[in-house]
Amino acid sequence: MLVAEDADLSGLVCQVSAVSYAELHFGVQAAGSEPVRLARQHRLTVIQATYGHGLAFTDDTAHHYGLLCGRLRQLGRSPRGRALDLMIAATALSLGVTLVTRNADDVERLGVIVLAR
Repeated sequence: MLVAEDADLSGLVCQVSAVSYAELHFGVQAAGSEPVRLARQHRLTVIQATYGHGLAFTDDTAHHYGLLCGRLRQLGRSPRGRALDLMIAATALSLGVTLVTRNADDVERLGVIVLAR
């Protein structure tokens, strides 16, 4: 789950995928300047302190990832370039929970329950 800083998640019980944390860690390392890197690191630290450990990408999650990739291909779309978003969606799908995302189009018509924020 990566959401805008101004997103209202009040009233929701949320957890973060370990894959989302991986994306955030990459963002810290890819920062173009020290002030940006520090701001991203601070945001990551706050998110981790708020939501705790990331939800693991398990063998069951891998199975659901494969299903999502197959569904994309059936729709004439390619999973290439969407791997991390699909891994995050697979985490939600495998747990039977709603995915909170700003990228709802990435998982449209794939059978993932989505709450776009």
